Amino acid sequence: MTKKREKVLVGTLGGIRRGIEKETIRTTPKGALAKTLHPRTLGSALTHPFITTDFAEAQLELITPAYTNKNQMFDCLSSLHHFVAGALPKNELLWAGSLPPVLPADRDITSAQYGSSHSARMKMRYRQGLANRYGKRMQTISGIHYNFSLPGAFWQAMHAHEKSERSLADYVSEKYFHLIRNVMRHGWVIPFLFGASPALDKSYLEGREHQLEPMGDHSFYLPWATSLRLSSLGYTNSEQSKYPINYDDKMAYLKGVSALLAMPSEKYRHLNDNQQLNTAILQLENELYGSVRPKVVNAELRPLEAMCRHGVEYVELRTVDNNPYLPLGLSEAQSDFLELFLTHCALAPSPSLTREEQLMIQQRVELVTTMGRKPDLLLPTVDGDVSLVELGEALLGAMDDVAALFDSGFNTQAYSLSLSLEKQKLSDMSLTPSAMMLADMTANDIGYRELVQRLSEGHMLTHSAYPVSAETVGQLNDLVTTSLNQQAELEHVQELSFSTFLTKKTAITCDC
Repeated sequence: MTKKREKVLVGTLGGIRRGIEKETIRTTPKGALAKTLHPRTLGSALTHPFITTDFAEAQLELITPAYTNKNQMFDCLSSLHHFVAGALPKNELLWAGSLPPVLPADRDITSAQYGSSHSARMKMRYRQGLANRYGKRMQTISGIHYNFSLPGAFWQAMHAHEKSERSLADYVSEKYFHLIRNVMRHGWVIPFLFGASPALDKSYLEGREHQLEPMGDHSFYLPWATSLRLSSLGYTNSEQSKYPINYDDKMAYLKGVSALLAMPSEKYRHLNDNQQLNTAILQLENELYGSVRPKVVNAELRPLEAMCRHGVEYVELRTVDNNPYLPLGLSEAQSDFLELFLTHCALAPSPSLTREEQLMIQQRVELVTTMGRKPDLLLPTVDGDVSLVELGEALLGAMDDVAALFDSGFNTQAYSLSLSLEKQKLSDMSLTPSAMMLADMTANDIGYRELVQRLSEGHMLTHSAYPVSAETVGQLNDLVTTSLNQQAELEHVQELSFSTFLTKKTAITCDC
């Protein structure tokens, strides 16, 4: 990074905005998927802005707003956990792992329920499609999505520094796709450093062929795995992978997504109208799986059209496992590293991704997620096979300048320290969460369900004891009431037929 660019950018970093979406399963005291309904004391899962459900009725999703102050973001997430812990049915736990707890048969996994309004029925129909296409088990996998945007002042400074002739809005979108391509290239490092799903409960694998090794009576694992959640055994979609998306720019991306939203899938044609939203490869934009997504804030327009009109406003990093050792699933130091990584991806060179490189990226991620801690592991690159450690040292070394920039901008040493902590994992892989989990399971002669249940029980005490102001509790209680009233209003006022509503909501009007 040149001194001139560093000087231009350092004063803009305080405007970075970040937010967290945390998925977690409600379980019984014995670590099985809870069969209770979403507690009414948490409000409406359809309309509550911060407490909702993901795929399953027992799968909570806690969402913070976007903050420029990171301490406020973590306080918000802690407050949400405290509020939820106090509202759960007696003795229920929040499952601390990314891979699910003890699962019943598919037919006994209840998809999320949202009421009788048209918008609720659409959400439920979409989830029915997910269940029929991929099975319910895969959908119960949980994780953390880290939302991140660089401030307008940062992009204005970059726009001027590079003497770009594009409009600022087009330039920002272009640069977010620049960032996304680099996240795809270098994103293998996230499961290596933070992957926390090297083992799983045997109930997840019911009816599936696999190459995992048994551990005790109830668990399977791979000895060098980092994140089975992100492997081919986890959250993947083989049908989509046949049609790679072009991430060169906004127009190419929208064209690719539009095609998948319109293209009928032979694989899903046998499902009738009541079993999915439509027969396309993607029912909705949200069905597009990937390590990172371009995003735009607009509740009125469908995501495709909003991005077409307004461009990219932030990115959603989707590859962070819930760390079962941490009450919130991630730490502030980890958050510091993620922001360094994402900013590095915005600033480092980022050529176009060829189809061959995209396939190589998939191979690299599969190797890291299933055997990332194997000594002397080689990873495929465009320059040939390179050792994981060598690649990691080069990548993290290249982030030193960004860490110095952040330390200067925030008047701290926290960012350099977070980078230093992650560098240590390359020379001592026992420091990774995946290694720690397997070491604990081996040392204590316990399986995945026992380990995560013990940790979950401890975290519930932490959540309950977190100090939340009376004002915050009052605001959260008000949101419960407001969200329930909003759901009731939606159910009362339904002017269109459901089929007309569905046609309107799923129409592709983007002309990009």
